[in-house]
Amino acid sequence: MRPHRTSQQALPRIRLNPDHDLTDRTEHTRPASMSQHGHDRGQKTKPAKHFYFTVDCDWIPGSHVGLESLLKSCDRIGIKATIFFAGRFAEAYPDLVRACFDRGHQLGTHGWAHGSLEEDEDFRIAPYEQQRQWIRQATDAVEKAAGVRPVVFRAPNLWIGETTLQILEEEGYRCDSSVPALRFDMGLGRVHYAKYFWAPRDPYRPSRMNLNHIGDSSVLEVPPSSCLFPMNLAMLRTLGFRRFQRMIEWIGRRSRHLVFYCHPSEFVFAEAQCFPQNMSKWNQKGMGPANLSLIEDLLDYALAAGYSATQMMDATADRLDLRSPIVLRTEGFPSDRTYREEGPQ
Repeated sequence: MRPHRTSQQALPRIRLNPDHDLTDRTEHTRPASMSQHGHDRGQKTKPAKHFYFTVDCDWIPGSHVGLESLLKSCDRIGIKATIFFAGRFAEAYPDLVRACFDRGHQLGTHGWAHGSLEEDEDFRIAPYEQQRQWIRQATDAVEKAAGVRPVVFRAPNLWIGETTLQILEEEGYRCDSSVPALRFDMGLGRVHYAKYFWAPRDPYRPSRMNLNHIGDSSVLEVPPSSCLFPMNLAMLRTLGFRRFQRMIEWIGRRSRHLVFYCHPSEFVFAEAQCFPQNMSKWNQKGMGPANLSLIEDLLDYALAAGYSATQMMDATADRLDLRSPIVLRTEGFPSDRTYREEGPQ
């Protein structure tokens, strides 16, 4: 059961109706009861709206309790997430990583020791050899824990560069979710650079020369959603549900893809975890198990609004067919167990 709320804590119940929804008024949403490959009798069918529920597991000792609780919430709702692990988290809690895979969640990497460092891993400026070491260490840790090689990546703090894309291609990665399109945190968060502000907001194959541009990379980019500020749990906690809903509506009128992320540390009281000294006190405020109810309400709302739960490896680039063929570089894999890409490309 969900934690009990007092009347002061209760979230507003959202009424969905034709005059107040998340879609463009010129398009029609397929009924929820219709099968994925069925046909809508006598009505136009809108391309599916995709909700990507993603989790960034930073290396914060004590935060694993939050992931355990979050997995139970996902089981209750029946949603499958894409979970990005810092390598040291996977190394410390291998059974938990394996449990995520066994439950049907998709596994990715999220740097090596991100979350516990005073000077964090910065993939924007780190040299090639250092970035490759971080990625390889994290990849090996997740593979050792789960028995499957991860092929999706999210850079710590969304600090990414063209060198990172090159390494991901060389290491056989298939998908990235790091480019902070339409995001600038105004000094409140970690995205305080605007280099990729005007990058595409929908999934795309980036150019190897400039991540702002569409190219023919073998790595599919699925940018985390943003409306200047990010679509994440920290922002939901700060704005409250109604204001956050307005962000969802704004994004929904412009894109079929909604990428949301949270952290296991947000479901554990801050005093029960070990943070680096440079961790924002503002971000630590409000952490605790009650945030699970916010997540469950958000997931209920997104599904009721016509979004379908989608994992990163199921994303497609709309303009992919206009580009050159995908070349997947898989040389040197230590294991033949990789995620199988499904669906059209």
